[in-house]
Amino acid sequence: MKAYVGPKGEIRLFRPDMNAKRLARSMDRLCFPEFDQQDFLHGLKELVKMDKEWIPKEKGYSLYIRPTAIGTNHNLGVAASDSVKLFIINSPVGPYYPNGFKPIRLMVDTEHRRAWPGGTGAYKL
Repeated sequence: MKAYVGPKGEIRLFRPDMNAKRLARSMDRLCFPEFDQQDFLHGLKELVKMDKEWIPKEKGYSLYIRPTAIGTNHNLGVAASDSVKLFIINSPVGPYYPNGFKPIRLMVDTEHRRAWPGGTGAYKL
């Protein structure tokens, strides 16, 4: 997810609601407990306001926002974690392509998949 500074100096977030839903799906896939998405979004927006000086104002730059959830059990094993920490990392970022975006040609294959059905390809893990 990213935050930008708009033309009037306002902070703009790119699809925060969809990112919260994706995080919830990913946490569910890991058997982590549910979280209140509205509370999460409220906290996210407050954090971005606090970090507003970190949002670059140059064209092509933004504040990268990375919500993260980790299991924090005190043991190592193959089981769902009963203790989870949900946190957000913010970092200013620049353009991926410093000399401008140069499209490439790709072949789309509708027969083969990146992830096996039932795998984790649809989740941010």
